[in-house]
Amino acid sequence: MNDISILNLMIKDHNSLMQNLKDIEENVNKDKSYITRSFNNFKWNLEKHFFVEERAIFTFYNPEKIDEGYNTFLKLTKEHTKILAKVKEVEKKIKEQNEIDFEELKDLLINHKTLEENKMYPILDEEIAEGEKRFIIQRIKDIKI
Repeated sequence: MNDISILNLMIKDHNSLMQNLKDIEENVNKDKSYITRSFNNFKWNLEKHFFVEERAIFTFYNPEKIDEGYNTFLKLTKEHTKILAKVKEVEKKIKEQNEIDFEELKDLLINHKTLEENKMYPILDEEIAEGEKRFIIQRIKDIKI
């Protein structure tokens, strides 16, 4: 694999997001202000992650198989919307101090990241020229600050 990899960079981000969610889930019955801050941080990082995908990655990719490529992008952006709606539900439960079940959110995230890691990112790394990948990776790093 090339020294520049969108896949490796985004897997690292996925792992960080999942670890944040695991921490929240494990500490949900502790200090409310800690959980609120932690969940707000998770939400912020998730929104940045989706922004990176939609603005820094997807906009620079012109798939060889146009129908398949763009259908995958459409599916992923729809999943972003669904995940963010679920995040809002969980956020509301945290604010109201209601019982929180993280399973559905975790399932959505796991299915989403699996599609990206097994299908989308490897295709991007294979089909995007090295110069464009460097540019995309720099934009990802700029946004992730």
